[in-house]
Amino acid sequence: MNRKTKKIICYILGFMLTILLVVLIVLGVLKSTALSEYSVKRTLDKTNYYSLVSDKIRNNMKDYMTSSGLDEEILNDLFTDEDVRSDVNKYLDKLYQDSNIEFEDKELKEKLTNNINASLEKNNLQVEDQEAIDSFVTEMVKIYQKETNLYNLVDNFTDSIQKVNNLLGIVAIVLLVICIIIFITIAIMKVRCFGPITLGVAILLFYVRFAIYEKVDFKNILILSKEFSNILTMILTKIANYLNTFAIGFLVLGIVITLIETYITRKKRERARRHHQNKKKTLEMEY
Repeated sequence: MNRKTKKIICYILGFMLTILLVVLIVLGVLKSTALSEYSVKRTLDKTNYYSLVSDKIRNNMKDYMTSSGLDEEILNDLFTDEDVRSDVNKYLDKLYQDSNIEFEDKELKEKLTNNINASLEKNNLQVEDQEAIDSFVTEMVKIYQKETNLYNLVDNFTDSIQKVNNLLGIVAIVLLVICIIIFITIAIMKVRCFGPITLGVAILLFYVRFAIYEKVDFKNILILSKEFSNILTMILTKIANYLNTFAIGFLVLGIVITLIETYITRKKRERARRHHQNKKKTLEMEY
């Protein structure tokens, strides 16, 4: 195989390696952000999600009980921010780990029922329709569950998240093996093209990051609720920042590799030229 053919093959393989590396990095970023339970929980903490949801539940409960005639004191000590944190995290465990944890509403129902009875007794009122009270309690509990269950996302997407995570894991391993094979093949052919490959990865990663900021209006995202939108915004921002970090890293690495390859090529050409000159002088001396 002549050198020109080797170069063509290596550049084709280099292009493939560039694309595969970008895909591999994007998959890795997704698995460490949106598809990572630990990362999502950290995002919830940073956005003060638990406290915001706790306040929203109370406000929604107050709105619902407006026409009931009951005093707002029935919400006192009904739940805490830590209770909300615990229940939200249980649902996240179910979403990412396929745990069999189910929401226990018995304690919440008992607290609310006791608070209602205490309020009625305090105001010298009697329960005339226990069925209506039970229905009211059930609806109030549903308000709590709706917010802690991330708007039923857990119930709707548990299987999907786990399948996507497993699939991406398998795809990442396959891509990594292919990348290693291509890398070894190029190295064996001794064609210096790793600099352009690394720079190509950097450029494509910058482009993907740019596309995220170009296509997504971070300031006006509104999906399901303001609280949930804040989480989504932070996750997308984290993805973009990770891609930017990788892009800068590959850019620096690409420049360094390109300089090294250029230096080696120059030295090799100088040695070849000196060798040719020495050979020419030797032939002249022989004649």
